[in-house]
Amino acid sequence: MRTAITRGLAVLGATALVGLAGCAGTAGQSSEDAGGGDGVEYGATAEEYQEALADMDPVTLTYQPGAQSGQGHTGQAEQTFMDRVEEMSGGKITLEPAWGQSIAAFDEVTEATADGRIDIGVEIPIYTPSKYAAINELINLAPSTPASPYATEIATTAAMMEVAWNTPEIVENYESMGVAFLRPVMFETSNALMCTEPVTSLDDFAGKQIRVGSASDLAIVESLDASPVSMQFTEAYEALQRNTIDCTLGGLRIGSEYGFLEVAPHVTFPEDAAWGRSPTAVVAGPGYTNLPLAAQQLIFDAYAESNARSLEASVAFVADAVTGLQENGGDIERLEGDANEALHSAIDGLREKTLSSDALDGEDAANRLDEAYGKWIGIAEEEGHVDDGDYIGFADGYSSDPVDLSSYGQRMFEEIYLPHRPS
Repeated sequence: MRTAITRGLAVLGATALVGLAGCAGTAGQSSEDAGGGDGVEYGATAEEYQEALADMDPVTLTYQPGAQSGQGHTGQAEQTFMDRVEEMSGGKITLEPAWGQSIAAFDEVTEATADGRIDIGVEIPIYTPSKYAAINELINLAPSTPASPYATEIATTAAMMEVAWNTPEIVENYESMGVAFLRPVMFETSNALMCTEPVTSLDDFAGKQIRVGSASDLAIVESLDASPVSMQFTEAYEALQRNTIDCTLGGLRIGSEYGFLEVAPHVTFPEDAAWGRSPTAVVAGPGYTNLPLAAQQLIFDAYAESNARSLEASVAFVADAVTGLQENGGDIERLEGDANEALHSAIDGLREKTLSSDALDGEDAANRLDEAYGKWIGIAEEEGHVDDGDYIGFADGYSSDPVDLSSYGQRMFEEIYLPHRPS
């Protein structure tokens, strides 16, 4: 069952906390370590925040969002975050956006945050696996849960987040690089294989040049006898347009937002697994961690509100993408039997790699993920979030019956994020 989204920011706040994890507390900061002062309760009014910040000098923080501009689903959510911070703080905190990765590339944001060029920024850990060894092992486990229009995706997102918060090696990883984190990982919805022509069988894969973004993508593509081409997703449109590559692996959100489906409208999904999922992280530097406690809490809460919109936007992008690929003469296909078997063999290999990892307790992480996914897919079903895997049918019905994740998001906040709110 899906219900229309008619709520405002107050309700979004409940879902929103899916994105902003517990920055200061998780990264080893306390009110004594940072700017000090008293905190406020979650759900505080603007007046209560402004009273708590009355003695703070106004500050401007540099925020590098993930979007290229303030337009579109993602950009609008990030702009809402910035506006909310300024409004709730009574102008005491201003976030200056650096759209389009104008300060640092997606794989250099952590360094730029640690040295103060950016105060808060979006990093993509898959581009530098050597920096994020423990997270990379979680990425290896991501293809094991099935792709779908949205139900299995929100369950996987919640399960991965729960595991990441409770994996000390991930926390220590950020600390060793001199940053706090506002979220350790948020996995996108399942990757799609977007191609210039249909690719579903092992014969179709032979000789294909496929853009990959992670080590797990590379292993999967090689298992299908195709040739992986490593590049950042921002370079894929031109490569597809010029026939330098035949396909790209990435979320339908990326395919829709960055125009890939205009030149690669033939999309393939596995039957009962996923191509993989790519996470983003949000890191914060001294400009954030040195703020008074109430200011950190305000940013935490405001970021969370905007991130709720991002969670639902990921689902909206699936519907947008399906419409877009159809407009460009494409369709959604399922992986054929021989290719599906090869994919499952690669997925098993990736899991074994994590089980034997020395970057974290891989067996424990894998077992916790299995348990967490079972819990969160059960919660999704309890909340009425069930789909039949029919992407075309989902997109056709979405405009009249969009997905409302407010109650599901509240469960995620209470069980995963609230314990990490700065305190």
